[in-house]
Amino acid sequence: MRRRSNDIVRFLLITAIILCCVQLTSFVFFKIDLTSEKRHSLTPATIEMLQGLEEKVFVRCYLHGDFPASFKRLEKNILERLEEFRDYSGGLVTYEFIDPYASPDKKTQSDMEQTLYEEGLRFTRLSIDAKGGREYQTIWPGAILEYKGKQIPVQFFKSELSQPSEWMVNSSVNALEFELASNLRKLTRSDKPAVAFLQGHGEPSEIELADFASGLDESYDVDFVTLNGKLNVLTDKLEGMERRVNKFAAVVVVKPDSVFSLKDRIILDQFIMNGGRVLWLIDPLLTDLDSLRTQQQTMATSNEMKLYEMLYEYGCRITRAMVLDAQCAMIALDAGPMGNQRNVQMFDWYYSPLLMAGDSAHPIVANLDPVFTEFASSLDTVGENPDITRIPLYLSSPNSREIKAPVRVNSAVVNLRPDYFAGGQRHIMALLMEGVFPSAMKELTPDTLKKSPEFGYLPQSDETAMIVVADGDIARNKVSDSQEGPVPVPLGFDRYAGRVIYDNKEFLLNCMNYLLDDKSIISVRSRTIALRKLDTARIEAERGLWQLLNMAAPLVLVVLTGLGLIWWRKKKYAAARP
Repeated sequence: MRRRSNDIVRFLLITAIILCCVQLTSFVFFKIDLTSEKRHSLTPATIEMLQGLEEKVFVRCYLHGDFPASFKRLEKNILERLEEFRDYSGGLVTYEFIDPYASPDKKTQSDMEQTLYEEGLRFTRLSIDAKGGREYQTIWPGAILEYKGKQIPVQFFKSELSQPSEWMVNSSVNALEFELASNLRKLTRSDKPAVAFLQGHGEPSEIELADFASGLDESYDVDFVTLNGKLNVLTDKLEGMERRVNKFAAVVVVKPDSVFSLKDRIILDQFIMNGGRVLWLIDPLLTDLDSLRTQQQTMATSNEMKLYEMLYEYGCRITRAMVLDAQCAMIALDAGPMGNQRNVQMFDWYYSPLLMAGDSAHPIVANLDPVFTEFASSLDTVGENPDITRIPLYLSSPNSREIKAPVRVNSAVVNLRPDYFAGGQRHIMALLMEGVFPSAMKELTPDTLKKSPEFGYLPQSDETAMIVVADGDIARNKVSDSQEGPVPVPLGFDRYAGRVIYDNKEFLLNCMNYLLDDKSIISVRSRTIALRKLDTARIEAERGLWQLLNMAAPLVLVVLTGLGLIWWRKKKYAAARP
């Protein structure tokens, strides 16, 4: 009886301790993520943003209902992410999953679709194989975020293909935290930094930069400005202050084709000295595309703008050479007669290198699809200024060569044999520079300006950053004609594929996010969650073995456990007998 009483007391004590531990842990939020890529953890930047929320955020997610397993997996991952957002925000993030087609009434369903479309969400049309043939289903893989009376749509699945692959769904899973965090940041941000596109030096028109500018406009105030030698275009001199104040957080210089005057260069230089950030998208060579289309050849000549000297002083040298790369885009050309039909075939267009990030890529370029360039040049670093850090963002492939200007551009380049690129080397195509820069116009700035209190000359910059890309077309979208007038074509659109396949826009937006210290957004975007597929060949070969193990192993474990308990009890009570 005493032994039985002791066992009962021991059992009650253990149970009480377990219940107390469970109760205590309910007041403390913690989690342990054992995955190698930390797929179940938020980045520190997202956690900091969630902990700084002032009011409740309500999320209405419309990816809910009966649909294929791949999208059920996406729904499950969205739920897990929202649960994490709720936990880290202290309950300020709440959510609801809504099935747009829960009502059997067709009129109600149609009204719901119209409402979702007006709120900014887009549907995906799925093609599903069924026993009776092919069926189609409409889903809405998106959500609406609401905060302080404002709302913003979030699209979780953006592919233009009707039938999703595992890779496409996995890409959407990868981007979940980025989509939620970046849109929530837009919703909660009280002010937007200003970004200026320079005009007046032959840059592309506003409609040719519309896609890039519209992407920036979601997070920044975008303006197009012309320097024209006016001192107060980029900076202001406030009363009582010794130095000037920048009107814009960053400036974008896209594909100029004429000389910058001395005044314009001094104004731009002093903008940088005051801590301004610059995204340089420069075409070192000018190529006449009309001659190439009509005569199948043209000459690419040096594009003199007086900017090379400035960039050289900052630590970057742009070569007046064209990069030909075996890792390139395709082009459709007439390959000669084929009966009474045109023999149009696809060829490697070596004048259009595709930029791809390596395994150890910088967060700006991590997880991006190839970036399309055209008639691009290369960069190099110069000087050994310890105050400046220089990081190559993109390199050409090892199978690339340079041709110094002037360059004869000919459509016959498609006939080059692969061994032409043997012995080639990688060239820097995009470069990030951060640190304290010397004034590039120190020797050219008149002493009267240097001594003028109104001018506020600075010989050295504050801590700042700039990115240089040796191609201006990387940011220029094509323009198509419609009944309503000219319409910008999305950046990265490939007319042969009929859809966007290049990540030009994402790369440029990442550049601006990084320059303007939105590195939290970059850290989220650069995460990679690996898709670990099963080995189908091994599954087929070892199917019987694994089925046997799955059925027999639990039974064997139960039997062994039972026998072990019987043996232990016999040994225990046999020793207790007098």
